[in-house]
Amino acid sequence: MTQYTHEEKQPGENDPLEASVKQISLSAGNEVFQEEEKAALWERIENDFAVKQPLYRRIGWKAVAATAAVLIAATWWLLPGKTEKGESGILQFAKQQHISDTTTETRLMLGNNRQMTLNGTNATLKYNQQGVLLNNSQQVDQAHNGEQYNTLIVPYGRRAHITLEDGTVAWLNAGSRMIYPVVFDGLKREVFLEGEAYFDVSQKADVPFFVYTNKLRTTVLGTGFNVSAYADDAEQSVVLVSGNVKVKANSSNNEQLLSPGEKAGFTISDERLSKQTVNTLEYTSWKDGKLQFEHAPLNHIVKRLGRYFNIRITLQASEQATFSGDLDLADDVETVLDAVSASTGLTYKRTEEGFIFKK
Repeated sequence: MTQYTHEEKQPGENDPLEASVKQISLSAGNEVFQEEEKAALWERIENDFAVKQPLYRRIGWKAVAATAAVLIAATWWLLPGKTEKGESGILQFAKQQHISDTTTETRLMLGNNRQMTLNGTNATLKYNQQGVLLNNSQQVDQAHNGEQYNTLIVPYGRRAHITLEDGTVAWLNAGSRMIYPVVFDGLKREVFLEGEAYFDVSQKADVPFFVYTNKLRTTVLGTGFNVSAYADDAEQSVVLVSGNVKVKANSSNNEQLLSPGEKAGFTISDERLSKQTVNTLEYTSWKDGKLQFEHAPLNHIVKRLGRYFNIRITLQASEQATFSGDLDLADDVETVLDAVSASTGLTYKRTEEGFIFKK
């Protein structure tokens, strides 16, 4: 076996292997480490091999250098869901995804670009070892090829109930999109949400669950909570029913730790994250086919009803009007609007485009 002597080239002197390893160390995970931190990391590795030992076995240097490269790369790849931009992989995938709204039915977009249509007002999906069972009748086999994402699209006027492969259950409200892996990787569980969903997360203390929106990240180990992140709302929110969650703004280090009965609200205009105590039923009763309000602004109510029934409802009356009471969404839309009208003293009329409330 070849050995280095004092007269022969020492590690670090124009060694192409060392140069390659150094290049790996300087490039791997560059969105996590600063340049000076990566240089210092390499220097510590280098100092362990050069200088201290007078004799080196060439094969030993190569093995240790290769091990260093692997460890550096592993430091990067084990960071939960990161990409070269420092974002979660699922968040970057969501930003790049382009959805064509060409149907009024719920759709499942599989990772291999297949699309499945789920008919009916309330769709169900349940993942199993073979793939996913749709509406309790249609089994769709799906191979688990790496980090493969599925996308569930729920249009206005529709809802969906999904059981993920880890046992976590999510109720998706009208006008929502959720992206998730076919199988979680065992280190983390990540989903992306646009719209509204209630989550009942299967508890796995060593595998945290993350819900991303385009503005927030919610971290949880096992709990029940509601996330609302519609693109046309002025605020995104997380309301905690049970357990504990941490809500962090994507754009800053601002975060809030929630206890049951608390809401974290992120105001889009000023990117402010705040916390307050709320009646959770006002935010979660929709999953049970009801809406519950207490002195809620009427413009907020008609927007939620419009999404639920997939119909346009406009407000000519003062937006200062409020409503308190329960609405049964199993009723037809006019019966629901009658209840709102009786409580607020407003009237409504039907037009070709939908409904108009007025004084």
